[in-house]
Amino acid sequence: MPYMKLITPEVSLERRQIIAHELTETVVRAMTPKNERGLTASELRERCTVHFTPYEPTMMAIGGKLMSDRGDGDVTMEFSDWGMGPRLQRRLARELTPVLTKLFGMETALDHVNIRFHPYPPTDFAVGGKLLSELIPAIGRVMKRVAG
Repeated sequence: MPYMKLITPEVSLERRQIIAHELTETVVRAMTPKNERGLTASELRERCTVHFTPYEPTMMAIGGKLMSDRGDGDVTMEFSDWGMGPRLQRRLARELTPVLTKLFGMETALDHVNIRFHPYPPTDFAVGGKLLSELIPAIGRVMKRVAG
Protein backbone atom coordinates (compact mmCIF):
# COMPACT_ATOMS: atom_id res chain seq x y z
CA MET A 1 0.00 0.00 0.00
CA PRO A 2 2.56 2.64 -1.02
CA TYR A 3 1.48 6.10 0.14
CA MET A 4 3.42 9.15 -1.02
CA LYS A 5 2.71 12.52 0.56
CA LEU A 6 4.34 15.33 -1.40
CA ILE A 7 5.09 18.64 0.29
CA THR A 8 5.83 20.96 -2.63
CA PRO A 9 5.18 24.37 -4.06
CA GLU A 10 1.74 24.64 -5.67
CA VAL A 11 1.47 23.01 -9.11
CA SER A 12 -1.35 23.03 -11.65
CA LEU A 13 -3.88 20.24 -12.04
CA GLU A 14 -2.20 19.15 -15.28
CA ARG A 15 1.21 18.96 -13.55
CA ARG A 16 -0.30 17.01 -10.62
CA GLN A 17 -1.65 14.43 -13.09
CA ILE A 18 1.78 14.05 -14.71
CA ILE A 19 3.55 13.91 -11.35
CA ALA A 20 1.14 11.31 -9.94
CA HIS A 21 1.57 9.12 -13.04
CA GLU A 22 5.39 9.36 -13.10
CA LEU A 23 5.78 8.68 -9.38
CA THR A 24 3.35 5.77 -9.47
CA GLU A 25 5.15 4.16 -12.42
CA THR A 26 8.53 4.64 -10.72
CA VAL A 27 7.28 2.99 -7.53
CA VAL A 28 5.71 0.13 -9.48
CA ARG A 29 9.01 -0.53 -11.29
CA ALA A 30 10.99 -0.38 -8.06
CA MET A 31 8.63 -2.48 -5.95
CA THR A 32 7.21 -5.13 -8.28
CA PRO A 33 8.85 -8.44 -7.44
CA LYS A 34 10.95 -10.00 -10.20
CA ASN A 35 9.51 -13.42 -9.41
CA GLU A 36 5.86 -14.44 -9.63
CA ARG A 37 5.21 -14.03 -5.90
CA GLY A 38 3.58 -10.99 -4.37
CA LEU A 39 1.53 -8.25 -5.97
CA THR A 40 1.52 -7.86 -9.72
CA ALA A 41 2.44 -4.50 -11.24
CA SER A 42 -1.22 -3.65 -11.90
CA GLU A 43 -2.25 -4.63 -8.34
CA LEU A 44 0.55 -2.49 -6.90
CA ARG A 45 -0.39 0.42 -9.20
CA GLU A 46 -4.01 0.30 -7.95
CA ARG A 47 -2.82 0.50 -4.35
CA CYS A 48 -0.36 3.36 -4.87
CA THR A 49 -1.48 6.73 -3.46
CA VAL A 50 -0.01 10.17 -4.19
CA HIS A 51 -1.20 12.92 -1.83
CA PHE A 52 -0.34 16.50 -2.78
CA THR A 53 0.24 18.93 0.08
CA PRO A 54 1.25 22.25 -1.49
CA TYR A 55 2.85 25.02 0.49
CA GLU A 56 2.80 28.73 -0.20
CA PRO A 57 6.29 30.29 -0.37
CA THR A 58 5.47 32.50 2.62
CA MET A 59 4.24 29.55 4.73
CA MET A 60 7.44 27.47 4.82
CA ALA A 61 10.97 28.33 5.87
CA ILE A 62 14.30 26.52 5.62
CA GLY A 63 17.45 27.79 7.29
CA GLY A 64 15.51 30.61 8.90
CA LYS A 65 14.41 32.04 5.54
CA LEU A 66 10.97 31.88 4.00
CA MET A 67 10.89 30.00 0.72
CA SER A 68 9.80 33.24 -0.96
CA ASP A 69 13.15 34.76 0.09
CA ARG A 70 15.34 31.75 -0.73
CA GLY A 71 14.81 31.71 -4.49
CA ASP A 72 15.02 27.93 -4.74
CA GLY A 73 12.53 25.13 -4.39
CA ASP A 74 12.29 22.27 -1.96
CA VAL A 75 10.35 19.02 -2.23
CA THR A 76 9.74 16.58 0.58
CA MET A 77 8.15 13.18 0.09
CA GLU A 78 6.89 11.10 2.98
CA PHE A 79 6.79 7.50 1.78
CA SER A 80 4.82 4.96 3.81
CA ASP A 81 4.46 1.24 3.18
CA TRP A 82 4.45 -1.90 5.25
CA GLY A 83 7.54 -3.96 5.70
CA MET A 84 10.11 -1.72 3.97
CA GLY A 85 13.66 -2.67 4.78
CA PRO A 86 16.80 -0.57 4.24
CA ARG A 87 17.52 -2.19 0.85
CA LEU A 88 14.10 -1.20 -0.55
CA GLN A 89 14.39 2.27 0.98
CA ARG A 90 17.77 2.78 -0.73
CA ARG A 91 16.33 1.59 -4.06
CA LEU A 92 13.34 3.92 -3.74
CA ALA A 93 15.53 6.89 -2.76
CA ARG A 94 17.86 6.20 -5.69
CA GLU A 95 15.00 5.90 -8.19
CA LEU A 96 12.59 8.55 -6.89
CA THR A 97 15.08 11.40 -6.33
CA PRO A 98 15.97 11.98 -10.01
CA VAL A 99 12.30 11.70 -10.98
CA LEU A 100 11.35 14.33 -8.39
CA THR A 101 14.17 16.67 -9.45
CA LYS A 102 13.06 16.39 -13.08
CA LEU A 103 9.36 16.83 -12.31
CA PHE A 104 10.02 19.96 -10.23
CA GLY A 105 12.78 21.44 -12.41
CA MET A 106 15.52 21.00 -9.84
CA GLU A 107 17.98 18.78 -11.74
CA THR A 108 21.00 20.59 -10.30
CA ALA A 109 19.68 20.62 -6.72
CA LEU A 110 19.49 17.01 -5.54
CA ASP A 111 19.89 18.18 -1.96
CA HIS A 112 16.56 20.01 -2.25
CA VAL A 113 14.72 16.69 -2.51
CA ASN A 114 14.04 14.91 0.76
CA ILE A 115 12.40 11.51 1.23
CA ARG A 116 11.27 10.42 4.67
CA PHE A 117 10.38 6.74 4.98
CA HIS A 118 7.67 5.45 7.29
CA PRO A 119 7.75 1.65 7.32
CA TYR A 120 5.16 -0.11 9.46
CA PRO A 121 4.30 -3.70 10.32
CA PRO A 122 1.25 -5.27 8.60
CA THR A 123 -0.50 -5.25 11.98
CA ASP A 124 -0.56 -1.42 11.91
CA PHE A 125 -2.74 -0.95 8.80
CA ALA A 126 -6.25 -2.10 7.97
CA VAL A 127 -8.13 -2.28 4.68
CA GLY A 128 -11.85 -2.94 4.60
CA GLY A 129 -11.93 -3.65 8.31
CA LYS A 130 -9.13 -6.24 8.24
CA LEU A 131 -5.50 -5.87 9.20
CA LEU A 132 -2.98 -6.36 6.41
CA SER A 133 -1.54 -9.22 8.45
CA GLU A 134 -4.90 -10.99 8.01
CA LEU A 135 -5.11 -10.21 4.28
CA ILE A 136 -1.54 -10.98 3.20
CA PRO A 137 -0.43 -14.59 3.51
CA ALA A 138 2.59 -15.23 5.73
CA ILE A 139 4.69 -16.22 2.70
CA GLY A 140 4.02 -12.80 1.13
CA ARG A 141 5.16 -11.04 4.29
CA VAL A 142 8.34 -13.15 4.42
CA MET A 143 9.08 -12.56 0.72
CA LYS A 144 8.70 -8.79 1.13
CA ARG A 145 11.15 -8.82 4.04
CA VAL A 146 13.62 -10.92 2.03
CA ALA A 147 13.27 -8.83 -1.15
CA GLY A 148 13.40 -5.43 0.44
